[in-house]
Formats: sequence, structure tokens, C-alpha cells
Amino acid sequence: MDRSAPRPQPPRPDVVVAPLHDNGPTPPPRSLVTVFTVWAASFAVFTAQAGVLAVEYETVSDALAAGLTERDPTADHYDASSAADLSMLGVGGVGLLLVLSGLAALIRLRRRSLGARTALTIVGALTVVAALLSWNVLVDARDVALHVFAWAPLLQTGLVIAGTTLLYSPPLSAWLHSRSPQDLRGIS
Repeated sequence: MDRSAPRPQPPRPDVVVAPLHDNGPTPPPRSLVTVFTVWAASFAVFTAQAGVLAVEYETVSDALAAGLTERDPTADHYDASSAADLSMLGVGGVGLLLVLSGLAALIRLRRRSLGARTALTIVGALTVVAALLSWNVLVDARDVALHVFAWAPLLQTGLVIAGTTLLYSPPLSAWLHSRSPQDLRGIS
């Protein structure tokens, strides 16, 4: 027996090992694009309202003050004008805060943060309340600039309700809950 000759290799068994994780990140579902589009449209509607408030400030303020003095003839014109100005600043300020909060929540949603959906739902509920309140507060200025204060708050409400409802679609829920290690890279 020649010990210098190499030994023959034993036959290898046919074994296939399945990977424990996916090889790549899970692509986002189409419903995520729809959510972003609907929320962006609601932001655009708010921007239109804010633009009308800025451009037609004096007209809107005068219309609101006239409505206040009409409902209460004993009210001082200065007080009515100040209340109208504060109402307009309140509508604009609260709306801007909600838009920025919504944008932050959408960015977190794109990064697959599980809390983003809850945050966006809360922002959505607050936005619906704020839009309906602004619709009521700006009632006397509905004739200004294509009646924007008559239809825009209602359109914004509908868009926010649709965008919030889409957050709970089955494909988006599955995408949020199926996070692979590749999906988590770079997410804080």
C-alpha cells in the first residue's frame, strides 16, 4: 500500500441550506406611494388656504370682522378686527404645525418606523379636527378667492381621512412588520 498517494474523497451528500433571512430589502408596496400622494395633496390644499390667507389678508380679516360685528352689534370694531386677525393666525399656525408633524411622520414611515403609523394617525385626527374648525371659523370669508374657505377644508379633511385609512392596508401593514436585517441598515 502506497501511503504517498492521495486518499479518494468520500461522496458528498446533496444538502441545500436555505438562508435564514432574505438577501435584499423588501421593496415598499404601492400603497405607500398612494399614502404619500394623498398626504401630499392634503398638504397642497392647506398651502392653498395659507396662500389665500397671506395674499388676501386684509380682505379676509375685514370679512371676518364684519361677520363678528354683524352677529354682535355691540362689539367694538377694534376687538372684532383683533379677533379676526387672531383667528387667521391660529388657523395658519396650527395648520403649519400639523403639516410639519405630518411630514416628519411620513419620513419615519418611509424608514419603516412602526410608531410612524400611529403618529400619522394622531396627526390625521388632529388635522381633521383643525380643518373642520377652520371651515367653521372662516365662514364669513368663504366668498374670498374662488370660495377657497368653503371647499378647501372639506377637501383636506377627505384627503387626510383617505390617507390615514390607507395606512392600515394589508400590503402596507405586512411591509411594516416584515423587516429584514438589510431593511434595518441605516435606520435609527
